[in-house]
Formats: sequence, structure tokens, C-alpha cells
Amino acid sequence: MQRKWMIGALAGVMWASLAIAQQQAPAVAGDSVQVRIGKHYAATAPYRLAPQEFGAYAQPYLLETGLVLTFEQKRHRYFTQVRNEAKVEIFPLAAGVFTSEDGTLFVFRDGGDSIAVSHLERMPFAHHAGIAPGRVYVAAR
Repeated sequence: MQRKWMIGALAGVMWASLAIAQQQAPAVAGDSVQVRIGKHYAATAPYRLAPQEFGAYAQPYLLETGLVLTFEQKRHRYFTQVRNEAKVEIFPLAAGVFTSEDGTLFVFRDGGDSIAVSHLERMPFAHHAGIAPGRVYVAAR
């Protein structure tokens, strides 16, 4: 009786191993892939600014490092720039909140009178601007 139980248990373990191995098998051309994303990772609709909303942010902001960040809008695209450097496109996440492709976060407050910038070290100009990594920079008009 114990032998039958052992054989049954061994068969169950082997069956489970085979099922796991099939799930983890490398994809072969033509195989379909299913990805499950939890609700906290699900994409949301992109934020759309009201027609005149960005105007409150299109001002120069003097950071404590001496850098002056300017912001501008071209049609439905938004950019930031430091003098004599290339423009960097930023993307709206919410009202007054923008991010760049490299993960720099810009948060405007008080109708655009102040700004907090995190991960400024990721911007293309940061290598020669004396930007400290992991620091949040704050500026007011």
C-alpha cells in the first residue's frame, strides 16, 4: 500500500515538474506569448493638457545650481531646455506633472510659480552642470 502511495506521489511531482517546465520553455517562432499585468501596472490613458494649461509653466526657472530651465510648447509637444543645450521633450503625466524619457520628473506647484525637479542628473546636460544624483531641486519664479 505504501508503495502505491509513493508511486502516486512521485507521478504527481513529475507531472507538476513537466507542467512548470513547459511554462518556462523558451519561445519558438510561431508560439504565442501571454503576459499578465496586475491592475497596478496597467497603463492608463495619457494625460491631455487643456489648451492654455502649459502657458503657466512656460517660464524660466532658476535652480540653485545656477542653471536656468526654460519650458516651451510646440503644438501638442512639450520641451525643457538649458541655455545652449539641446531641447529635451517632456511628457505630461498629470496636471502640473511631467517626465522626460530618461525619467527626470518635473512637478509644478502654485499655478507654475514653483517647480521641483527630481533625477535631474539623468538629463543630457547634467554631466557638466554639477548636478548631485538623487537630489530634488526646487526653484521659484
